[in-house]
Order: sequence, then C-alpha cells, then structure tokens
Amino acid sequence: MATMKMIIDVDTGVDDASAIMLALSRPEVEVVAITCVNGNVAIDDVCRNTLRVLKVCNRLDIPVYKGAEKSILGEGERASHYHGNDGLGDAQNHEPVDITMIKMEHAVNALLRLVNENPGEITLVALAPLTNIALALRLDPDFGSKLKEVFIMGGNIEGKGGDRLGAEFNFFADPEAAYVTLQELHCQTTIVSWELCKSVGAGVSWDWYNQWVEVDTNKARFFKKYLPYDS
Repeated sequence: MATMKMIIDVDTGVDDASAIMLALSRPEVEVVAITCVNGNVAIDDVCRNTLRVLKVCNRLDIPVYKGAEKSILGEGERASHYHGNDGLGDAQNHEPVDITMIKMEHAVNALLRLVNENPGEITLVALAPLTNIALALRLDPDFGSKLKEVFIMGGNIEGKGGDRLGAEFNFFADPEAAYVTLQELHCQTTIVSWELCKSVGAGVSWDWYNQWVEVDTNKARFFKKYLPYDS
C-alpha cells in the first residue's frame, strides 16, 4: 500500500485530537511530524494536549514542534468556550506527559526542513490558524511548490461563522496568515470550509458516539473523559 507522508499542523483541542487519532489509525498514512500553533488554547497547552494524544495512541515516536505563539498581527484568539480553558474540556486528572519531549527546533523551521528533505512528497494538513504556514512561506517563497498537496480546515463561503457571527475561527484568529497562505501556496490545495464541517452527514450521532466510547480501548476512554455525554 502506498504511503502518504503527512505533517499535521494543529492547535489541539478535542477536534484536532480526534483528527490526529484518525490519521494515526490509517495504515497508508505516515505522520512525519506534528507542528503546534496558538489557536484554541495557548501554545504550551497545545503542545501538552498533542503529547497526550500521542501517548494514548502509543506514538510518542512522532516528533512534535512548538510554533507561533501569537498571530502575525495582534495577540491571537482563543476558543475556550468550545474546548475548555485547557483545550480538552477542563477534565480532571490529565494524563501526565513529559513536555521536554517537544523538539527544540521551531515548528516553522521544521516545516521548511522536512519539506526540503522530502520534496513533492509531503501532504500538509492544516487544522488551525495558518500562522506557521504563512511564516514558512515568508521564509521560503517556494515552500508551497515543494509540497505534494495541502488540506486546510478553515474559512466559510456563506458569511455565517462559528466563533463569530460572520467568521470561521481559524481564519478569524489570523486573517493575515490566511491571506498569505491562500495567495502564495502554489500547490494543490483543498479547503474544508465551516459549512462542510457542519453539513448534514458530516458528523456522527450521539448514539454512535455513546457506543464508540464504551469500547474497551485507551482511545475510547480518552474521549469519554474529555468529551463526556450522557444520553
């Protein structure tokens, strides 16, 4: 089976945690690295949450890089009302992780290095504000042309937002980064908009969720703890 080399750029809350788990479950996907950026929560919490996900998946071998702590202009945004102040629902008794496992290399430098080492092979999945991506493009204008393809979760097409009345969170949190990224990537790019994420059939039912989290696995127990629901 052909392997897709993937880098995932995250601001890990509950949604990105599930996305990381999904990617790691796919035998055809090789997650080369995970880069973290300010977004749902502050960057240090993003890094901790990412390590928690990798730990429960027994994949702490995947390198994690700390990236931009603020948006290109301003201080950035938070979505604590969606994911809790810590990004994982403010649950008690978090799984302990060793924060020193975060690589010393900055996420933007890691993106540039890994893409240069694997020209035309990396699929970049951007699930967060696009600050890291825009900074990579500013440091190397050819960064986008060296990627195989990019998938971006962000933006909207109907002027109806989630975090704000007319704006989707990831693009709203760093609009300048979104502009730079969309203007300068120069590779095959797919945008998964707010409307698509919220469309009928895009999610799962609570009945399905309740069955899923009762499966006797560490990953199911992880989600039952951080995203509880009792029908």
